[in-house]
Amino acid sequence: MPDTETTSGAPVGSEEFCRMCGYDDTFWEDGWPTSAICDCCGSQSGIGDLSAKPGSWDGVRGLHDFRGWWIGHGAEWWSPRSRPRDWDVLQQVMNIPAPWRTPPPPPVDRERRVLERVASGSLGTETVCRVCGLAGPSFWRDGVPTETVCPSCGSESGIDDLGRPGSWETMQAIRTRRGYWVGLGAPWTDPAARPAGWDVLEQLGTIPPAWR
Repeated sequence: MPDTETTSGAPVGSEEFCRMCGYDDTFWEDGWPTSAICDCCGSQSGIGDLSAKPGSWDGVRGLHDFRGWWIGHGAEWWSPRSRPRDWDVLQQVMNIPAPWRTPPPPPVDRERRVLERVASGSLGTETVCRVCGLAGPSFWRDGVPTETVCPSCGSESGIDDLGRPGSWETMQAIRTRRGYWVGLGAPWTDPAARPAGWDVLEQLGTIPPAWR
């Protein structure tokens, strides 16, 4: 069968890694989705990833969104029996081909983000990063962002973490940012601040449920 195209017009060949989490299986073959359900993250090829376009932020934002939701909920396996004993989520996501995970987001329009704060919400004083779960700094104080840059994921409060608690639509920016960061291997913005024996899933587990 000849290669076909996604609905966005981007050619797709054979792919042996899940675009969402990097699990090894045959998800696209000769340009067609196999409809395989990923044993790891539970996404199905040809469904959630059909309109994705490799190599651009807008084209892969939906993949980041799902990845951010999945890993924000503990990266639970769809088929627990398939989980390797020594499984490492960060090692696995690096299997995702770069065009599906590395295109950087566009420059931030800070003035627009500041205006958008009016429509966003808060839990009051927040000392846990909404994106990655790092605890310590005051990211929001009495409902007002402190514009603190997270030393772990690099997100700036009041700029990169806007949303309304519990609202699926407004949470997309937070989930997308989280999925992008994890897709890069969860690098620390300040490597010197990374604790010895750090565990990304343990840290993500501290995110308040309202921001997941």
